[in-house]
Amino acid sequence: MAQMSWSVSVQISGGPSIAASAAPQSVEATDRVAVTIAAGESDRVVELQPGAAAAIRLILIQSSRYGPNLSVKASDGVTDSESVILDGPQVLTAGTTALLGVAPRQLKVSNASADQDAVIEVFIARDATPG
Repeated sequence: MAQMSWSVSVQISGGPSIAASAAPQSVEATDRVAVTIAAGESDRVVELQPGAAAAIRLILIQSSRYGPNLSVKASDGVTDSESVILDGPQVLTAGTTALLGVAPRQLKVSNASADQDAVIEVFIARDATPG
């Protein structure tokens, strides 16, 4: 079984530095998906994981470019979450995945740009045998 940890550091110019981290935790499965979302493409499905939301330890979503033309929403395969503008890297930890409102089995990515493709990279760490 692999061990995963994460950390985030924020530096405010002329102000404080803030850091957060998680102690190493066991994860049974990790996946990395990189997919090109063509200009004008809507609701491109990226499969994340087959299990319950409680199995997820981390989801990281990053892109080759960011801005108001890129959006992402989570889906349990039937119901979609609200769409969110991909304006920077997104990190969802075990507890924050509940904010999506659905068990994130898929992401649906849209690129409203008329002429610029985007490469979306998703990393997910999860428990493969929840119980």
